[in-house]
Amino acid sequence: MLTATKLTKAYGDVPAIRHVTLHLEPGRIMALVGASGSGKSTLLSLLAGLTNADSGDVRLNGERVMGPAEVLVAGHKDIRLVHQEYQLMPNVSVRDNISYALRFFEKSYRDFRVDELLKLCRLTDVQSRLPRQVSGGEKQRTAIARAIADRPAVLLLDEPFSHLDLPNRLIVRDLLFDMVRQDTTGPDPTSCLLVTHDATDALSIADSLGIMRDGRLIQLGTPVEVYQQPATAYAARMTGPVNVLKAKHLPMLDLPEKDNPNELICLRPEQIQLHEGGVSGSIRALFFKGSHYELEVELSRYVCLRLLTTRTDLHVGQSVGIRVDAEAVWALKP
Repeated sequence: MLTATKLTKAYGDVPAIRHVTLHLEPGRIMALVGASGSGKSTLLSLLAGLTNADSGDVRLNGERVMGPAEVLVAGHKDIRLVHQEYQLMPNVSVRDNISYALRFFEKSYRDFRVDELLKLCRLTDVQSRLPRQVSGGEKQRTAIARAIADRPAVLLLDEPFSHLDLPNRLIVRDLLFDMVRQDTTGPDPTSCLLVTHDATDALSIADSLGIMRDGRLIQLGTPVEVYQQPATAYAARMTGPVNVLKAKHLPMLDLPEKDNPNELICLRPEQIQLHEGGVSGSIRALFFKGSHYELEVELSRYVCLRLLTTRTDLHVGQSVGIRVDAEAVWALKP
């Protein structure tokens, strides 16, 4: 288990991490989502033992992870951090980049393990190429293969999907899922913690999902819990499309008014249905998303809701009715 307890870190007078506590279980994937500047990368550096914390500590299986001020070489032998920039050796092949992580092992095992990783990460066909001769997705997979070569206890990933096109995002996402899941039956399963500013991929593979804001971990739970019951409007927006409006507008949706008219509530687009005889509105915008359409329906000058549909007979300016179930309304913290 990787455990962080009340971690804090500031750069001068600027706080970067504020009293963050989290627990990463063996063989599990945790994702942390937050806007740029929310402290995600600093937190990874602290967890990896590459940056000194101002207070709090990090422990792996009960043993404290020491910072660079306490050791000759910064970092922990059982924790690997994959940076956004990949940090591959530019003048050696993909295969040799991976093999370098196993340089202290016997050649027979090293060759076997590298072949295994090339297959797992779909790099066999490009193993002889230099990093500059492969795609961004192949560079990312090479960096991951090198990081997991000697089977670390914890893999930390800084924005693993940020530079990738959609096909490569899906490949890397599936790789991470398979990599962690295939080792859960072994004696030393690998855990994975990734940080990202886009929750789309994190929601699909993570066992737990945290929301970072201004150096604080403001919410942590299962992806379903965080998506369906966000703590704040920020958490709601960081985990996907959402309608955030004041409770005083609920009667306009034919829903019971709350005691506090200024209370914020959220509705996910999929929780709003087109319904003849429902509350009347006009389609202000229509976006084709491949498997469905995303609509913006204007109910008044102050209320415009986003919803999803598979109907193909709609157009901008068309009058439609919508319906919202009272159970779909979720109140947000201030």
